[in-house]
Amino acid sequence: MDLMEIKEFILEKTKSNGEIFQDQLPTSTKEGQYQFDEWGTWVGSFWTGLNFLCYEMSKKESYLEVARKSRHRFKRRLYERAETLDHDIGFLYSLSCVADYKITGNEEAKEIALDAAKLLKGRFREKGQYIQAWNVWDETDEFSQNNKGRAIVDCMYNLPILFWAAEETGDDNYRRVALAHADTTAKYLVREDGTAYHSFVFDLETGEPKFGQTHQGYSDESCWARGQAWLIGGFAYTFKYSKDEKYLNMAKKVADVFLDNLEEDFIPMWDFSLPSKENHPRDTSAASIAAASLLELSSHLSGEEKEHYYKWAYQILESLYNHYGTQNDAENQGLLVHACGHYPAKKDLNCSLIYGDYYFAEGIARLLGDTEIYW
Repeated sequence: MDLMEIKEFILEKTKSNGEIFQDQLPTSTKEGQYQFDEWGTWVGSFWTGLNFLCYEMSKKESYLEVARKSRHRFKRRLYERAETLDHDIGFLYSLSCVADYKITGNEEAKEIALDAAKLLKGRFREKGQYIQAWNVWDETDEFSQNNKGRAIVDCMYNLPILFWAAEETGDDNYRRVALAHADTTAKYLVREDGTAYHSFVFDLETGEPKFGQTHQGYSDESCWARGQAWLIGGFAYTFKYSKDEKYLNMAKKVADVFLDNLEEDFIPMWDFSLPSKENHPRDTSAASIAAASLLELSSHLSGEEKEHYYKWAYQILESLYNHYGTQNDAENQGLLVHACGHYPAKKDLNCSLIYGDYYFAEGIARLLGDTEIYW
């Protein structure tokens, strides 16, 4: 794998896209062209994060300028439209603001990120010891009503902003909330065999555990590939900030399940529990998230264990570029094709997803040693 070639591919396509996108926030592609959302849904910061990565890899100010162009959208959403935010506050403000502060020392970015972290901390439910994932979308829908007591696996990747806020402010409540949520996830969302529920519902009044449930997976009892990938990095980062070996062991446990279920080309089907793979898609976004997460996990290990997870990450990234990259398709604005956004809803299928592109770029930047890593 020619890492410098891939780096140039990432830099060139991101530069070209930046000239077109300006301050818009891309989400997913249709026929190779990125679509935009005014507020970025939960994915808006992966575009800013991609540009911060490109700035780190190239030191060219143009990427920094593009990364900051959409800040007004993040500010307005946080201060004027906070009701639209949920647990993905961590995603949205880690890669739009924490990244900027860590890389450049930008004070405005720091203050915005701290305000976002405070809002995320406020979603913690003492009864049940979890961060409420989603808001109620529809008062007449039972699934939506259960959101009041719902935690989901994706939230593990939102915890780093809380650990960062604890370090910046000296307020240990941020750390307490993050560790409590990680413990609850390990106890109730990760099954004995290392597979995971997409979400778990708790009794809102008592905090008692009720049941596991999926939203984007094949079934309630299945193992949704992207959810499994989120857990790898989520527990690896929790170990990074806590140094508690139980989180490192959990990261390895969920990683082993992911790796054991990959296809021959090292890319997963969208769900690991499909009764038949026929007519079902792979998910390159899950692969890219896992690759970046495996490199984080590897960084905390030594010897054969370190090499084991590093090698898997390398093989996944190599396959993504060789078989799913758009290096020979200048008209396609995505970096990777064949991502699977929400199969049950038949939404964002066989497309590029901005978070899949971001984690692919992060993985390559890690292999090159070109990023300080700011999760």
